[in-house]
Amino acid sequence: MREVRVVPRGIVKWFDPKTGVGVIAWGDGEPDAFVYFSAIQLCCRARALVAAEAVVLDVIKDSLGVWAGNVRRAESC
Repeated sequence: MREVRVVPRGIVKWFDPKTGVGVIAWGDGEPDAFVYFSAIQLCCRARALVAAEAVVLDVIKDSLGVWAGNVRRAESC
């Protein structure tokens, strides 16, 4: 079973642009969401996320864990 939920705001805990993976905290008591480079939407011609940056995301829960999709910056470019 796969559940997708749009989250109005999450915070990037860390993101490694060399490997293209990171983690986003998105809710009190909820498990962090893993994020992959391919899930980040192009904004201001930069696709790397920065620690402590606010983002909007789709949270995808499935049997493998919690994933971030359609990640975009909360602030306009």
